[in-house]
Amino acid sequence: MSSNPSLTVEEAAELLKISKYTLYELIKKGEIPAQRVGRQLRLDREVLEHYLRGSRSNYQALSIASGQRDVRSSGAAPGVRFTGSHDPVVELLLEFGSHAALDLSTSFVGSMEGLIELYKGQADIAGVHLWDDNTETYNLPFVKYLLPGEEVTVVNLVQRVQGWIVPSGNPLGLKSWEDLGRKGVRLVNRQRGSGTRLRLDSYVHKAKLNPSAILGYGLEESTHYGVAYRVAAGEADAGIGVQAAADRLGLEFIPLFNERYDLVSCSPFTGTEEWRHILDILNSAVFQKAVQRLVGYDTSLTGKIMNL
Repeated sequence: MSSNPSLTVEEAAELLKISKYTLYELIKKGEIPAQRVGRQLRLDREVLEHYLRGSRSNYQALSIASGQRDVRSSGAAPGVRFTGSHDPVVELLLEFGSHAALDLSTSFVGSMEGLIELYKGQADIAGVHLWDDNTETYNLPFVKYLLPGEEVTVVNLVQRVQGWIVPSGNPLGLKSWEDLGRKGVRLVNRQRGSGTRLRLDSYVHKAKLNPSAILGYGLEESTHYGVAYRVAAGEADAGIGVQAAADRLGLEFIPLFNERYDLVSCSPFTGTEEWRHILDILNSAVFQKAVQRLVGYDTSLTGKIMNL
């Protein structure tokens, strides 16, 4: 084994000055060797340095000498790439997937960016919850607009409720969307492009509020747990998120709206065994019962195909 420490995919991508998704493709094609350590891929630094210098035969020889296994030559793939919006049920899906020998990696970049990455071929599945004001429906208008000409499948993961996450006892007495404009309320926001942020921005626009006048509007978190943590730590008075995140940290929850969270994927991935495994999990009674143990979720549509 090489004396150089092995690198994660993220570290290797930074060294090579490429995105991690480009690196996955190079690994899949057999152009860069990698080895699996548990559920993760590891890459040898010396091998990558030879790759940078263009010494292909040298880095292939080094990979053999260091004991690295070429993932592509063994028939293994870098895993199923999940991107898009965060939700605790996604984490539950990952747990169930691991028991089904599914290697799922996640990147919580928000619903809009998730669909864009799916269109670019940088992801296999995007998790989305995007409300369209014009049609008053979720997700499908955005899928049609951002994935033109693609053979797309949309399947429901879960229906959920979002609302104010506030300290126990709701000391400021928040009750509705209108409280967003109250003076002195310190907000923690979601990142731009997330479904939650788009819904909040839509209300701000309709109510003709000035975002710069809202304390904490620029304070962003990429997950519901991040929002809940900020509130629990006293760094914000309120944020919008799912009830499960509030419940996890012993916070109070004031419901504001219900929404549909869907999984979006394109052909050819939807013809793979991995996709069929995911559909089997979603439609299994044991998975749906596990979701129902979390507060604020409805599984009546879980696993159902949403018609475009």
